Amino acid sequence: MKNRLKDKKLISGVISVKPFVYNIPSISSVSIRFLIILSIQIIMLALTQSYNALIVILASLLGSIGAAIVNYFVYKEPLFNAMNIIIQGLFIGLLIPETFPPSTIFIISFATITISRCIVFKSINSWLNITAVAVIIAWHIGRQYFPDFAVTSSILSLKNSSVYLIENGTFPVYSYDSLITSFMNKHIFELFKASVPDGFVSLLWDSHSIIPAFRFNIITILSSIFIFSDNAFSLIIPTVFLFVYALLVRIFVPFLFGGYLNQGDILLALLTSGILFCTAFLLQSYGTSPITVGGKVCLGILSGIVAFAIIGCGTSPVGMAYTILISNIISMIIRVFEEKQNELSTGRVILKYSEKISTENGENK
Repeated sequence: MKNRLKDKKLISGVISVKPFVYNIPSISSVSIRFLIILSIQIIMLALTQSYNALIVILASLLGSIGAAIVNYFVYKEPLFNAMNIIIQGLFIGLLIPETFPPSTIFIISFATITISRCIVFKSINSWLNITAVAVIIAWHIGRQYFPDFAVTSSILSLKNSSVYLIENGTFPVYSYDSLITSFMNKHIFELFKASVPDGFVSLLWDSHSIIPAFRFNIITILSSIFIFSDNAFSLIIPTVFLFVYALLVRIFVPFLFGGYLNQGDILLALLTSGILFCTAFLLQSYGTSPITVGGKVCLGILSGIVAFAIIGCGTSPVGMAYTILISNIISMIIRVFEEKQNELSTGRVILKYSEKISTENGENK
């Protein structure tokens, strides 16, 4: 009777003929997901008639395709590696100002990706984020094409820097903004004894930055939900990073420029400089993240401090690229410590096992 019940349980259970089950999505599925998400950003640029931005992105994309072709003929790698290279080209194009010369960005995209994939790292899992490297190279070659900081020391001392910039016309405001903002303040933020200023919705929807990745914050937020909906990437690093960076901005920015403590403008900080875009897509990638929970928390904290030191309260054109590169270096150091700790733990286990075997052998004798 018991055997029959066991047989019934086996029959009713789900039995897979596959020998393995993936706990996280494969690199190819993540690459396809990224292509879909980035295509939404590009569609928005087309709908807003940002043709110069599309040309720059196309130039960067063509450079990455050229690098993918070279990589394929050199190493005969599978298709998902080509997709990853193309994604890098799209990232580079989205983080470059629409006024940048297309021919120059084509060369930068092709050269940085080719050198990285074919000469230096020769792998998808490089410890250095190539997109950030390409953006910094573009910054040094054509700094005049990048926007300047939109804030000054006199603005930073204010409680709401974003309000000043909105009223000053730095960030355009849509006609429907006031209606939506009033509704949100009355029915949502009032519950938390808080409010958001007029212009917040416009800044969230489209900041009109000449750098495409900085523009559509609401799409980036929705995309990040899609990215972190499974185990492809850890939520620990971006969550800790944003918390630490926003906390430092809130507490210290006005105080450092003659204002008061705990009056920093978090909205301005998070909705400019490509903070959300870079946090979702670039802060952690293959080969650039610690393994342990403690290592991830440590990287998030240190990256938040670095971002605050470089970007301040926001509106930086290239600060997140530098933050990502420094975070990659910090991550490499953390991983060295993780590997040493793992070696010590493995050594202890082997030692205990050896002692156990010796004891058993002694007892048998």
